[in-house]
Amino acid sequence: MPNNSCDILAIGDLVVDFVVEIDHFPVEAGHFQLDHGHVLEPGGACNLLIAASRLGLKAGALSRVGDDLHGHFLLDVLGQEGVDVSAVELSGEKRTVVVLTLVAGGEHTFVGGTSASPDLTIPAEWRQRIGASRALFVEGYAFAELSPGMVIDAIATAQAVDTPLFFDPGPDVHNLGEERLALALAASRVVLLTADEAALATGLDDPNTAGRRLLGYGPEWVIVKQGGAGCTVFTSQLEMQVPGFVVPVRDTSGAGDSFDAGVIYGYLHGWSPQMTARFANAIGAVTASKLGAGRQVATLAEVKALLGDDDLVGLLGVGSPDQE
Repeated sequence: MPNNSCDILAIGDLVVDFVVEIDHFPVEAGHFQLDHGHVLEPGGACNLLIAASRLGLKAGALSRVGDDLHGHFLLDVLGQEGVDVSAVELSGEKRTVVVLTLVAGGEHTFVGGTSASPDLTIPAEWRQRIGASRALFVEGYAFAELSPGMVIDAIATAQAVDTPLFFDPGPDVHNLGEERLALALAASRVVLLTADEAALATGLDDPNTAGRRLLGYGPEWVIVKQGGAGCTVFTSQLEMQVPGFVVPVRDTSGAGDSFDAGVIYGYLHGWSPQMTARFANAIGAVTASKLGAGRQVATLAEVKALLGDDDLVGLLGVGSPDQE
């Protein structure tokens, strides 16, 4: 594999999460709540990149962060986790996004904001790296955190060189607009989203009906994430519920991103959709058992421990797909 190529590249959405665990929701003005723990961690696409790197994939970021304390923090942590950040641009005109994440009873909510770039296209180096790598991950938040034009250009670049696209529209799916959403869905090899997001994307409340509708846009796989219940996998040949794992849930933030890393790992290694989904469920479960994401996302050893004597364990830790 060339030095500047990766198994998985993620574009945009490099943010800092300040995670605070509180007693309960709702949070009300004038009502004091205890802090039961707090962490400062990389968030957004950083969660996927760290999880992918810990699984043995070569992961890299295409993004911009502010030339500020938080931007340098992100780059330092990602570098320590083995993520290639050499194509991430430090900008004195951009402020690194910081998100306050409040957690209570295993649920979470985000408080944050972004400011999009005026650029309509991606840098030439990013274009080259997409062509040299095995997969591109796009999250819905990237459209706002970078710019719609840059993300669409990245998607078009991946299509032109047949780099598989993994798309997770995220909670912001309703703000993407029908045209952008349709473009991303049609370009995707795999679409990953929650049941709520599938309903927002299609206007259909039933997750199975929504999954089939999304499959009609052209992806090979659509995977609807359902938290502790696992996920449902849709392909042209099957529709299958894959059960989740029972763990004590502390914080679900980052669990979906970790899940996505597991799906990318399985897909690139040629696993079946069912096997891939089971593995991804395990990674998401381990991450949900901790406070915060970033450096708290699942490790390979933790995933193996949760899987126990599952046949999947013998397939793990083999490294990058082209090194097998």
